[in-house]
Amino acid sequence: MFQECQVNSDRDRLTLRLSDGRALERTAWRLHGTGRFVAPAIAGARILPPGDRVAVRFDDGREVTVLEPALAPQGPPTLVIRNIGQLVRFDAAGRFEAVPDAVVWIREDCILFSGRESDPRGPDLAAPPADVRVIDAGGAVVSAGLVDPHTHPVFAGDRAREFALRKAGATYAEIQAAGGGILSTMRATREADDTALFDGAARRLRRMARFGVTAVEGKSGYELTAEGELRTLRVLRRLGARCAVEVSPTLLAAHIVPPEFAGDRDAYVRLIIEEMIPRARELAVSVDVFCEDNAFSLEETLHILGAARAAGLQVRAHAGQFHSLGAVAGAARLGALSVDHLEEVTDDELDALAAAGETVAVLLPGAALTLGLPMPSGRRFLDRGIPVAVGTDCNPGTSMTENLPLAGTLACLQAGLTVEETWDALTRTAARAAGLPGHGNPVAGAPADLIVWDFAHYGQLPYHFGVPHVRTLLRQGLEVQLESE
Repeated sequence: MFQECQVNSDRDRLTLRLSDGRALERTAWRLHGTGRFVAPAIAGARILPPGDRVAVRFDDGREVTVLEPALAPQGPPTLVIRNIGQLVRFDAAGRFEAVPDAVVWIREDCILFSGRESDPRGPDLAAPPADVRVIDAGGAVVSAGLVDPHTHPVFAGDRAREFALRKAGATYAEIQAAGGGILSTMRATREADDTALFDGAARRLRRMARFGVTAVEGKSGYELTAEGELRTLRVLRRLGARCAVEVSPTLLAAHIVPPEFAGDRDAYVRLIIEEMIPRARELAVSVDVFCEDNAFSLEETLHILGAARAAGLQVRAHAGQFHSLGAVAGAARLGALSVDHLEEVTDDELDALAAAGETVAVLLPGAALTLGLPMPSGRRFLDRGIPVAVGTDCNPGTSMTENLPLAGTLACLQAGLTVEETWDALTRTAARAAGLPGHGNPVAGAPADLIVWDFAHYGQLPYHFGVPHVRTLLRQGLEVQLESE
């Protein structure tokens, strides 16, 4: 029985408390249940007598009823995907598999079974429940939804003019010194209201979804004030609750030192450590620092990341993009989820990263391509046993793309990854880097975030690049309407 229901202040989440003491949270997107890419806010909720149902009302007038048994995905499947030509997944040892003649059974938002249709451990396909929905994959490839482990989706304005200047010969550092670069995005973002930031980021997430992405790591970092960075984290959380793409929020207040603190950078580091990190604990999964000559020193980076770890947050670092300053090894020693960019990394740092064992190396080919940097070799990492993920680095200055499969193609063609390693870098290992364990591998117990692709062999994803290949996208077991709104 339900004891209490409460809608949060942003009206994007519902907390349900049961008489047995359980507290369960449901997002507006999953509760709305229509598959619209962006769900409306929750207008209200109330428990209905005798207490086993909750009525939820949305701003668009839609009303849904939550039943207590639906909170635990038990019982028969509600959705079956069958006639799968190749099911892309990874075995218990992390080895790539393309399972032929496969089927996936789903109950509500969770995978019940995945494997060959002939597997005796699977459900009886001869007699599925009468009310189960069936998707016929028609021999196509099915995989987990892709995960983008490095994005900057919340910002205002654009930097197309600066792109033209850079192509005319201006350097990234020269543009930033003249008040451009991150500073121009900072000014536009500070001036934008919450609705504009949410709507702009939601459009970017929709574009990502059209390429097969169902989850992202998303960073703050374009306001660079205590209130502004927390505002961005709240927007990121709202996006994850009201959009069909899950968001793992990261505090990147240490992106650059803002102009207000140009004469006292120590004060800005203290502001991050003493005010932003403690207040971000309920909003963020991780804390990131850009360690570079024109951003934060190694000492400052480790100071900030150490404070984040002490506060119970995960950590990650922008490291080795232009110079090898030691942040790769330092972040790995702190148990970082990821170190990202890595165009300029010494062998000693790679050895330290390998010795740490857990930190994921995130390659960002779009940024290297835009800036004309040497593409980092994925083989340098993989041959040392370092896990590799690939992200878009979607941001307004140095990698303005939402196309994660294209980043995978670049990693495959120019960074030395095999096709199978590319799939891993876009799914299972990307989820690990994003702080979303359990995602990225369509096995029993995993979230029912799945893609039915429009091709029959998994090699097509990096091979036929630049175009969307999604036939059907499922998020938490619901088919997403990618073309609406």
